[in-house]
This record gives sequence, C-alpha cells and structure tokens, in this order.
Amino acid sequence: MLVYKDIDFLTTKNELTSEMNVKLDTNAVSQTIKNIILTSKNEKPFSPNFGGNLYDLLFVTPSFLEIELKKSEIFSLLEIYETRATIVNIDIINTSSEYWLITITYFLKTNPTRSITTSATVFLG
Repeated sequence: MLVYKDIDFLTTKNELTSEMNVKLDTNAVSQTIKNIILTSKNEKPFSPNFGGNLYDLLFVTPSFLEIELKKSEIFSLLEIYETRATIVNIDIINTSSEYWLITITYFLKTNPTRSITTSATVFLG
C-alpha cells in the first residue's frame, strides 16, 4: 500500500536516529492542506497564484457570495496543489470578529472510503 510521507514542519529530529521526523498519510496531507490555505498570494516566489489568501477577509464582513467565492478558490487551489486528496467539503465560519475557522473534509485517493476532516483557525486581527 502506498504511504504518503512529508517532512514535519516543526523541524524536530528523532532523538534515536537524529533524522528529521516525518508525517505520514493523513497527517502529511493535512499539513500540506493547511500550508496551502494559510499561504498568502505572492508569498511563494515564482508562484504568484499559490495560496488561499485568507487575508482578503480582513476588515470586511464578507457576504454569502464572497464566502462562496473564497471556498471555490480554495477548492481550485487544493485540486491543483494537493493531488493526493479529493476534497469533499469546505466550510468557512466567522467565529468572532477576528477569527475564522476553515474546515476541509477530504479523503485520500488511496483510501476513498474514509473521510478526514482538517481545520485551521485563522487570526485576522
């Protein structure tokens, strides 16, 4: 069975082997999804369209249409940059005047029967 593997961005190392720790399968994909949506546009060199650009939500009370457009934008980004997952649902909820909760439900292409939910809380204040 195929195992997805990514470097753990906490940059810790295994104390026994002195090697970098890795994230596997759903943890690896969840980490990548969070990195994609939390990156701002133009933040990644030579990839000006990469990133969820969630700071568009700063200082505004977005309408239902604007939230739906942001969901669509995130969905398109994840289809392009995270090919290991199939996105089922994206929710964007304003939990307070400064915090947004983005919840993404997906399943791994290697295991389409088990859905996984990952979420990120974004502080925009």
